[in-house]
Amino acid sequence: MVCSTGGQPSLTKEIMESITKRLPVIAFVLAAFAAVAFTSPKEEANQMYGFDGTDWYLIEGQEGVTYLCDQDTQPGCLFDAVNGNPVDTEIERKFVNISLVPIEDQKK
Repeated sequence: MVCSTGGQPSLTKEIMESITKRLPVIAFVLAAFAAVAFTSPKEEANQMYGFDGTDWYLIEGQEGVTYLCDQDTQPGCLFDAVNGNPVDTEIERKFVNISLVPIEDQKK
């Protein structure tokens, strides 16, 4: 016994053709999702630097033990790099070294 569909494609064939046409879009969306979902954010640099007007210092230790940030009219106390940008610009403070060795002296 042979069944005829009257020249019309079956429903399954229409669905398969529709999915096949959309495969590139589906693959792109899946790839974009995977790229975002499985990518770790970059770690921020934990190193901060202080400048006392003469020397740069790599900040190690706790505030009040190895350095202070006293109030002043400077744009910042701690910086993200030597000659870098202030880390916290909301409060104007001055870097005061207590027990840190200048970066230049550490290289010797």
